[in-house]
Amino acid sequence: MFQDFPVLQIIFVFIVCATITSFCCLAAERLPHQLGWRDNPRKKFTICSPPSQCNYCGKRIKFLYLLPVIGFFLTKGRCSHCHRPIPRRYPVLELAGGCGGVCIFIYFGSMYTALWAIVIFLSLLFLSLIDIYEHWLPAIVTYPLFWLGLAFSPFCILPEMRILGAMLAFFVMYLSMLITGLVKKEDVFAGGDIALATAAGAWLGLEMLHLFLLITSLSFISYALPLRLKGMRYSPMGPALALGFMACLFLV
Repeated sequence: MFQDFPVLQIIFVFIVCATITSFCCLAAERLPHQLGWRDNPRKKFTICSPPSQCNYCGKRIKFLYLLPVIGFFLTKGRCSHCHRPIPRRYPVLELAGGCGGVCIFIYFGSMYTALWAIVIFLSLLFLSLIDIYEHWLPAIVTYPLFWLGLAFSPFCILPEMRILGAMLAFFVMYLSMLITGLVKKEDVFAGGDIALATAAGAWLGLEMLHLFLLITSLSFISYALPLRLKGMRYSPMGPALALGFMACLFLV
């Protein structure tokens, strides 16, 4: 049915990706509480319960207002109970997730390839968010992403090239952090960053690894250096890894 109506395909992809992005926003905020990564985690606060609520008054948000992007405009950007402003990052991210999914769907001719690219895109979106919020890339996402790439990647056909790509990505990240730690005389190891880079190596393979590392490095420097000059000691590397990963998918 959908194959005869490409517009319906695009609308469907947008709705699904925007909805998953909305859930990613919720998960990025709640998962640290659920896993006890916060100093004072909220009790019984998980990605499944309680239902979505206002960050200010705690009132439950009606289903209609939870619709991606549309819900923000239905409420005029304010809670229907306390009338406090809803952070604009939610509709912006939902719109970006939906549009990103549509672009991927249109760009990749194969449905199989597009599906995996969308899975990667949404996973990286979640990882970037939680790394920005918590400076943490959870293994519950990075490890499955690695194994899926090693087993099913349509972007690198030869299994041995996936294995070599993953191995080299691991060693490059590990050695770079080891050398940086020795120079700075402090612990700079970030297991989540290493795991995500290894996953990227598995999906992209050995041939694209140099480009992935180059784009990631330049992206990281572009925002980490200004933040460092402003006095911030730590800059999340997840967004740079995500950007390098996605850029290479479009260049394969």
